[in-house]
Amino acid sequence: MSPQTLRIIIGLVLLVHGIGHSMAFFPALNISSTDKWHHRSWLLTPLIGDTASRVISIILFGAAFLGFIAAALGLFGWLVPHELWRSLSVVSAIISLVALTLFWNSFASFFPNKIGAIAVNVAVLVCLLWLNWPTEADIGY
Repeated sequence: MSPQTLRIIIGLVLLVHGIGHSMAFFPALNISSTDKWHHRSWLLTPLIGDTASRVISIILFGAAFLGFIAAALGLFGWLVPHELWRSLSVVSAIISLVALTLFWNSFASFFPNKIGAIAVNVAVLVCLLWLNWPTEADIGY
């Protein structure tokens, strides 16, 4: 596989994963919500209330949303310095896992939304932190 192809595939996965986090905005902004799909946190809502919990949900999912999109843009070399794509990916994956843990019902269905998001986050962390893959040479830099 060519470095450019690998860069495009990884960048598209990061981009789509980032865009997927926008689903959590629907219940948090009262656009769409049900008993099973909502913005309430099992931990935070009883402690700090509904409004503060909603704000934290928007902040966490918004940070993951923007972070993954910025990581993809950095990987492509557009608007964001290329050197930041790894850090943005790792931080965004951690934020996403925290957000998913706290706001489990922010996504409408168990699979592929929740399990898929967790799988991508874990893959990002394992590949970038443990395997140190892809190398800069692998992606053509």
